[in-house]
Amino acid sequence: MAIQTYETLFLLDPTKVSADAEGVKTQLHHIIERHGGHVEISRPWDYNHKLTYPIGKQKKGSFHIVYYTFESTKQSELERDFALQEGLILRQLTSKLDPKWKEEILKVAREDGSNGFALRGMQDEQAVQTDPAAIGGEPGAAGGEEGGGPPAREGGPRRRREMAEKPE
Repeated sequence: MAIQTYETLFLLDPTKVSADAEGVKTQLHHIIERHGGHVEISRPWDYNHKLTYPIGKQKKGSFHIVYYTFESTKQSELERDFALQEGLILRQLTSKLDPKWKEEILKVAREDGSNGFALRGMQDEQAVQTDPAAIGGEPGAAGGEEGGGPPAREGGPRRRREMAEKPE
């Protein structure tokens, strides 16, 4: 009976969202709460985004992101309920938040009002991880060469292709 925090990004039918955005949001919350979840944060991510390919005869979609706490053993039931909402939910992607990052992610989600808040947080994390001064190295010596790039590998690109081929 472990309670976990989840993030679900919904791709919704844009005609239904534009007709009644608050009703759609309420319907998503109702599905989660009906299964015993508690919605922490819910907000639109992007309206009328042009899709790369049609999904359910829709060429555009509206994204909505929801953070909620939920009992992990009931997640499959909730996913099945999302799948049954064919007229509203075109696609959804659910991920479990890592407990050590949960508070920071929720803080950023509450405070940042723009669409790309999660991406900016990930870029900040990458900058910290790849900064040579942050890991005790000297600037310019990150890759072991004067250019600061990655060290040359034995065999180079050709070796990688050979490994990818099927054995005979």
